[in-house]
Amino acid sequence: MNSQVQISNSENNQPSLIFTHPTTFFYRPPNDCYHYRVICKEISNDTVEYLLNKLSKESVQSNKNESIFYYQQQYNNQFYQISCEIVSPLVINNCLSKNFLGIEFQQNMEQENLVLNFNQKKNLKCHLKKYLSQYVLEIKN
Repeated sequence: MNSQVQISNSENNQPSLIFTHPTTFFYRPPNDCYHYRVICKEISNDTVEYLLNKLSKESVQSNKNESIFYYQQQYNNQFYQISCEIVSPLVINNCLSKNFLGIEFQQNMEQENLVLNFNQKKNLKCHLKKYLSQYVLEIKN
């Protein structure tokens, strides 16, 4: 799934290779017991301006189990909206049991009430930015 992109290194004018990364993936930051579904959505400069103006007036966060932040890719200065939604540990357990052990459990009808606190959001944003800086996000045509 990963491919390579050649970029120029401005320090020594030597080309270097970096890997592309899918724009939708699962991620578990260090020091966090939860996994997150991450969606990176490319946004235009007009949208960036609109969001910055809107942000100064109100908070963008809406769901308690979701975190949204903005990231600028260094490779081409493209902005992305990064949406992270907490994944239920029951979903992960069921997926692992089904795919590795061939066991399917009855779905529990109770909904888990998963909430991201401020520190989790901060940790997730910090580690995801470091992680994403190692890759070029795939360009969707």
